Amino acid sequence: MFYDPKRKVIVNYGSSRPCGKNHNKSSIHAEQNALNFCLKNDRNNRYHIYISRYTRDGNIKQTHCCRSCTQLLTKYNYENKVFTFNENKKIIPAIIDNPEISLAYKIKHNL
Repeated sequence: MFYDPKRKVIVNYGSSRPCGKNHNKSSIHAEQNALNFCLKNDRNNRYHIYISRYTRDGNIKQTHCCRSCTQLLTKYNYENKVFTFNENKKIIPAIIDNPEISLAYKIKHNL
């Protein structure tokens, strides 16, 4: 979800998507899609990015960025603009120290 704190409006939302067989990655993460949207549409660099997952019950649970998404967001100076929600519905940073590699990468390389 992309949030504009100045106007207090949700601008857009999206999700991750799987890639086909002839692609070098197994999926495009939501953080990558969000960064692409912000680089194209956010000229004043003011949008905040909120990422989360849903439980089977339909509740929101927290998620953190993987190692490659953390490197990508740090490269474009978005590390202070990506957030997630904890169990108490409080906003916390989604980028953590020593993030794990993605699950698809672990499966692909037998890690």
